[in-house]
Amino acid sequence: MLFRSAHGEFPADAIPAPEISLSVLSDLRPLGQIHESFIIAAGRDGLWIIDQHVAHERILFEQVMKQRAAGRVEMQRLLMPLILQLTPEQQIDYARIADELNVSGFETEPFGNRTIAVKAAPANVGAADLEKILYEILEIAESELRGASLDDLRRGICASIACRAAIKINMRLDTAKMEWLLRALAATDCPMSCPHGRPIAMHYSTREILKAFHRI
Repeated sequence: MLFRSAHGEFPADAIPAPEISLSVLSDLRPLGQIHESFIIAAGRDGLWIIDQHVAHERILFEQVMKQRAAGRVEMQRLLMPLILQLTPEQQIDYARIADELNVSGFETEPFGNRTIAVKAAPANVGAADLEKILYEILEIAESELRGASLDDLRRGICASIACRAAIKINMRLDTAKMEWLLRALAATDCPMSCPHGRPIAMHYSTREILKAFHRI
């Protein structure tokens, strides 16, 4: 006597073709988070794991680049100017990129010997990150002397702003915030990698999942 498997078979017409378009990102449905750092989402073809920090970094990077190109980067004035001490090398780098800083949303000016005062910053940058981001930008400016282009410098400034302003790991997100993040990521020009080249998402297709469970 033959017994039919109690496990059943997965409907063949429910298995999407292997080819996948990035347009599926707009249909992702968040299921939750792993360690309050990675969003788990279901899509038309399988399961996605999205790094929430670098996803938001990509979103902000493209926003800042577009605002910069249009000459209208959103700024916030500081209640008290931030005073930064510079090395002789950093002072030279600052003098070279001061105009780029201003166009990118920073209001700065020399303040004594090897010191600058920061009076305003891009709207998304918190006060706690401001000092770190400016020193990062000065490092980028130093690398420009070693062959990087002015366009690389501009992209580096925007990438630093986006990285410091982005949602952090170990941060709980509610469903509405995760849904917004996934929709905004799907609307970017390059949703699969952050400005520094790190991957944003991992995808496990329905076919891969079924094979792993010996369903096909």
